[in-house]
Amino acid sequence: MKCFKITFILLSFIFSQCNNDSAAYKGFTIQGKNLVDGNGNAFIIKGVNNPHIWFPKKAYDALPAIAEKNVNTIRVVWMTQGRISLLDSILSKCIELEMIPMVELHDATGDSSTSRLVAMAAYFVLPEVKHVLDKYEQFLLINIANEWGNHSVSNEKWFEAYKTAVDTLRKAGYRNTIVVDAPGWGQNIDPFIEYGQQLIQYDTLKNILLDVHMYGSWNEADSVKSKIEQVYSLNLPLIIGEFGYNFNDGQNNLGCKVNHKVVMEIGDKYGYGYLPWSWTGNNEENAWLDLVEYNDWKTLTWWGSEVFEGENGISATAIKASIFKTE
Repeated sequence: MKCFKITFILLSFIFSQCNNDSAAYKGFTIQGKNLVDGNGNAFIIKGVNNPHIWFPKKAYDALPAIAEKNVNTIRVVWMTQGRISLLDSILSKCIELEMIPMVELHDATGDSSTSRLVAMAAYFVLPEVKHVLDKYEQFLLINIANEWGNHSVSNEKWFEAYKTAVDTLRKAGYRNTIVVDAPGWGQNIDPFIEYGQQLIQYDTLKNILLDVHMYGSWNEADSVKSKIEQVYSLNLPLIIGEFGYNFNDGQNNLGCKVNHKVVMEIGDKYGYGYLPWSWTGNNEENAWLDLVEYNDWKTLTWWGSEVFEGENGISATAIKASIFKTE
């Protein structure tokens, strides 16, 4: 009887600890349209996309220079073939520099097969990957797949495919905020308007952040304003995870004439975060999107000066997540 009592007490303790672990989640959550950190404070993303997968050493070494610009979030450009040990180091360094890491997978960019999207979710479930990411649960945002879905993907297909992908992560035990890109190479916001709230409600943890990208499909400033206002009126959580500007009067490879000042202004008006593309390292046809010079990875280009030091610039307006504050 005595042994039984001891065993019962031990099992009760283990069960209690499991429950406590489950209740102890201190990571990011979604409350209405707001991304909220573990202290219960709203967090507005103002960061950059950094090409870690293509320039492992240079992108890693650039993190302190990025932090000096008051950036509060790094969208970690990653792919499934990347070394998990490097990803571990990147996440650790971002957090050390008080920048929230958002890991995104670039493998399925523009792909429209549901199986390819689910394969991106499956990467995060790999034991060696989850072991690393779980260490940073309090700080980490998970962007399942960069720009999955071309312009032919319907609103309904986007919704159904992401239900499966979200399920994959939740069944594996991830509690983090999951960032979900729009289809149409990231630019079609209509599925968010039609199905965004349904996807959030479908998620067992109601912890989904929607991500739209703004290039050639967003050349009309009035459309930027009206669509973002519509998303806001639906109380949807949103970030502008990539955007460009009017380079060469739209005579560029993306047909982009985006008014970046309007993008930043409307983001600030509604409390929606944004991350311009990208720190540096773009190929020749995309080099106009480099925020800093490729030769040194720190000297601002015109584009970089606009987003960091211009009106509503990131350097002056970004606020670090409150979870980094110590008494």
